[in-house]
Amino acid sequence: MSLRALRKECENGLADLPIPSPFGIAGLVANMEAARGRTIVLHEIPDHLTRVHSACGLRLKTPATSFVLYRRRPTAYQTQHVILHELCHEWFDHGTSLDGDQLRRLLPVFDASLIGRVLGRDPDAGPPAPGDGPLPGLDGPVQARAVYDTHDERVAEFGASLIPRMARDVAGDDMMGRLANSLARPVSHRRGARSLFRRRP
Repeated sequence: MSLRALRKECENGLADLPIPSPFGIAGLVANMEAARGRTIVLHEIPDHLTRVHSACGLRLKTPATSFVLYRRRPTAYQTQHVILHELCHEWFDHGTSLDGDQLRRLLPVFDASLIGRVLGRDPDAGPPAPGDGPLPGLDGPVQARAVYDTHDERVAEFGASLIPRMARDVAGDDMMGRLANSLARPVSHRRGARSLFRRRP
């Protein structure tokens, strides 16, 4: 797919994304929850649980809740990008992009106890067996921001870059609207106010 076609697909898919003004991750998540009727939970992965080759972000989807696990990056912008990437998977309702072996290879940090805490699973259930699905107890899609050789990953990555630009457009529209409103309703002089140039008796 060409870059132009990818951009068009992302723009069409994100056209009705309820972007808050002012823009922020918390506001965007709240708007997405209201629009889709699902709970979205963000979890930052502690530094001591990460490794060099661990994925930057992970989306786990259960019937009623989507969990976005992410690693804090060197800058706030980079961290936001990781979260937006996973939120794009959520908004586009992408399917599973990782099988069990890929998940365990890319995400060694996500052991049974951590996943149990996130999903409310029994921590004594033990580690996943080689023949298990992506994650035991999880009946839904799994994506990780680690590889970009699938169409869904390219859409999510491009969408994560597009959303901040869309947010600036929304903010610009709001500012122009407030300006137009203020110009349409000029401040009137208060009735009975004394003119600065009126000669006193």
